[in-house]
Amino acid sequence: MNLPINIYKIVLSTPRKGKMQEPLYDCAHDAERPMHSQAIRAEIIKNNDTYQAAIYTQKQVFHQNYHESKLQLAIDELFGPIFTQYHAWDGEYEYQAKITKKGKILTSRKKTSNQPHKPNLAPGSFNKQKNYILPEGEAVPALVDMGVLTKDGKIVTAMADKFGQINRFLELLADETKGISHDVIVNIVDFGCGKSYLTFLVYYYFTKIRKLNVNIVGLDLDEHVVKTCDAAAQKYGYLNLQFTQGDIGQQKAPPVKEWSHAKSFNIVISLHACDTATDHALANAITWNADLIYAAPCCQHELKNQMAPQNLKLLARYGIIKERVSALATDAIRANLLEAHGYKARF
Repeated sequence: MNLPINIYKIVLSTPRKGKMQEPLYDCAHDAERPMHSQAIRAEIIKNNDTYQAAIYTQKQVFHQNYHESKLQLAIDELFGPIFTQYHAWDGEYEYQAKITKKGKILTSRKKTSNQPHKPNLAPGSFNKQKNYILPEGEAVPALVDMGVLTKDGKIVTAMADKFGQINRFLELLADETKGISHDVIVNIVDFGCGKSYLTFLVYYYFTKIRKLNVNIVGLDLDEHVVKTCDAAAQKYGYLNLQFTQGDIGQQKAPPVKEWSHAKSFNIVISLHACDTATDHALANAITWNADLIYAAPCCQHELKNQMAPQNLKLLARYGIIKERVSALATDAIRANLLEAHGYKARF
């Protein structure tokens, strides 16, 4: 059976009854050769000039890759010897073929908009490509300097988990800001910004991907960190991203002058500000009427040092238990205080 051109997906089904022929192609290892007498279905998908066949049994799936020049041979070895039903799609038409009990092949073609989705595959492989906020293949300057991406935008293998974590961080931010229109100014204060580069990625996301007007100020106690980050912002050409040295607890007014602008959306970020520094960041956010607070606390020792329960003393007998209980209690107090001021707290 001759194949139509531009086919991107093929499904073979209805196994032939009785003795089947073994396909002519060789698997990479004999141990991986599928038991075609048990095959119940096959799916073939295209990625550039290569096709991959997935042959299913009741318990397993076996894969074989073909160059597009070998696809006809693969179909000849599967349709007829193993399967009697054939469906294929090219984006415009659906093609069908069926082998009758008398061995006759019936074919049809119909134009249809009900086409299966083309798989979103990673370049050069048949692994499904994840829909990241920061797309693969785009050389984001901060991620290149972090060693997460190569200069041509490829993910460094050892940093794949880090790339996923960064995108998850941005996904959470995206979910809470998806309604912001392009005539709104986004103002962000990042308390205890450090040099983790997340501040740069937030700026990149809002300006390069969302195309929004953004002002970001990163605040940190470490003068060296501030100078290093300022130099990086200049290197990247991030004009509305500044860093300043300062104490979260001593910050009386928002360091962004447009904070009180009539059409603004104001965000306070506080990631891993130690112990009560998180509380100072939350207090400032509430005082300044921030529209969104994004906080990830750490080193929560204030309650731990005061914890001396009269009941359930077993909670304070072991250091690790005391630490975890006090951390949960701290977050519970913070969440309730935020909700008392009109915020909706999520964990």
